Amino acid sequence: MGESFLSQVPMSQLHRLTQLYFSHFHPSCLILDENHFYSSVLNQAININFAESMDTCVVLLVCALGAVAARFLGFDEWGTESKENTGFTFFSLAQDMLRDLETADWASVQCLVLSGLFYTSKLRPYDAWRCIHRACCSVLILVRLQDRLDAHEVQLLWITYLQESQLLAEYDFPSSGLGKVAGSFLLPISPDTATDPRLAQYQFYFLSLITVRKLGNRILYYMYRRDKQQNNDFRSPINSPAFDRPSMFLSASRSRIEELNRQLEEWREGLPECLEFPAYSSSQDVSTGPFEPRPAEERLRGHLMARYYHIKSILYRPFIYRALHYDYTSTMLSEDDLEGARIAVRSSFLSTYHSGLFHEPLPLVLSPLSSWRSLFELEVQIAFCKKQDRTNFALPREWRMTRRLRQRVAADASHSCPTVWRDSEVLGRV
Repeated sequence: MGESFLSQVPMSQLHRLTQLYFSHFHPSCLILDENHFYSSVLNQAININFAESMDTCVVLLVCALGAVAARFLGFDEWGTESKENTGFTFFSLAQDMLRDLETADWASVQCLVLSGLFYTSKLRPYDAWRCIHRACCSVLILVRLQDRLDAHEVQLLWITYLQESQLLAEYDFPSSGLGKVAGSFLLPISPDTATDPRLAQYQFYFLSLITVRKLGNRILYYMYRRDKQQNNDFRSPINSPAFDRPSMFLSASRSRIEELNRQLEEWREGLPECLEFPAYSSSQDVSTGPFEPRPAEERLRGHLMARYYHIKSILYRPFIYRALHYDYTSTMLSEDDLEGARIAVRSSFLSTYHSGLFHEPLPLVLSPLSSWRSLFELEVQIAFCKKQDRTNFALPREWRMTRRLRQRVAADASHSCPTVWRDSEVLGRV
């Protein structure tokens, strides 16, 4: 079936789909080597007339993701397919092959991560996690069997770790344990900018994303971890006093917040020139014009900005809690407390803005599931700040834009992602 279907696709369309994959999905996630794909993988698949093989499986997955990009970028030959079905013909054939060919090797890891990326573009977090979890388990086997990993294998290890971390940060899925192993491997080698400036930029972005993800995990651990005994005490009822008092929000000291914020700013200041951006500013302007495809450089920088603001929002979140639960009958909040709450909500808005959600269809956003969850967090914060006049000060001036955005995104995703629709229903009730 795979060979008969692919052999009927005109070569011009096949190349267009692969080019769309490498121009849209590849810059942010270097799963494949572009030169090796065209010189070896694609040629080998063509030579065997797309018979069942790992090469054909890779080509099918690349075409599936390319079809998603083509559908939302307005290419006419893919405009007749429904949004939720785009690319599934290629993808289903690839999964049939992978079911027979998958083993504990790096080619299978590539196919599994590509499959996870496809499910992520379809806003199907559980299916994405299943693929990424299998990839992580394969990596855990491979690193124990090999004395040494080559550069691309190290790259795949960190890509797999990053994909799993992004899912686990948003959803309560079991971890593979790869994070404990990844720390013993060096980050991918910094690129030689003289050889290929474009590839160097992609690699710098990837290194920056790994670093900020690790920093974000550190902030979550030091700011919001619960007492280990409390977490393991399954006898305690969920409505016990221990669960009613989120002391973690009140106990976060200003010195700890300032130190972690210093580390975040240090990360931002260390970005290469091609990816650098200014620090947080309450006066930053935003605009929401019609969708226009952005160059890869702008999309990568925008995603790093979204991560930066998302982490800053998490870091300053205790100030929102203090503002909501403060006893105003005795004393007033300090100016630092007021400013901290403003920074938290404003940063949450800027994270959503720079993710591309206001300008791009959700499947084309670099991290659609994380971006949606960031919007969900923002809407929850706005809902609580609106309920009390005394906390209206924390609302960003553009807060009314978020409800329209959420309704648009939820309408687009309702058929493909029940999770997004349920989140939107919860927000509607709040």
